Amino acid sequence: MARQSSEAKFTVNAAFFHEIKEDHQQLKSMLDKLRQMVSNPLVLANHLKEFSQRTAELRDQLAFHFTLEEAYGYFEDAIERAPRFHDQAGRLRDQHSDLYLMAEQVAESAASASDHPVDAEQTAERLSGLFIGFDTVLKAHESAELRLILDAMQLDVGVGD
Repeated sequence: MARQSSEAKFTVNAAFFHEIKEDHQQLKSMLDKLRQMVSNPLVLANHLKEFSQRTAELRDQLAFHFTLEEAYGYFEDAIERAPRFHDQAGRLRDQHSDLYLMAEQVAESAASASDHPVDAEQTAERLSGLFIGFDTVLKAHESAELRLILDAMQLDVGVGD
């Protein structure tokens, strides 16, 4: 199909947008619950099984989240419109596997700890630190993705018009 003009337009598939929105809401809800749990390691020590279940669910949701972004070409519109974002988008996409592995490590550590608790308070402190480290990296990643998309959209929409 031939383009009518040389300008690229930012298009959003409504079904994809809806699915991404639901995914982000689900992911945010999961992360909020886990953040609340790790905010008090003494409470976490009494809820290691629940933490284990929630981190396993988070790991699975992240797999879905990253698959959505990659399968639907989440960054392709941005890159097509502004090739200068190509390297940045590639780095962000490459981070998905590392983030998934980090989430898997948190989930596996939580499962092991909940099955064989030795010192619940010390275990909770360790799991809390492991999750917070993962969460910090994930927040930075998601923020960088959002900046990339907004920068690319700004080129299409323009500013100060």
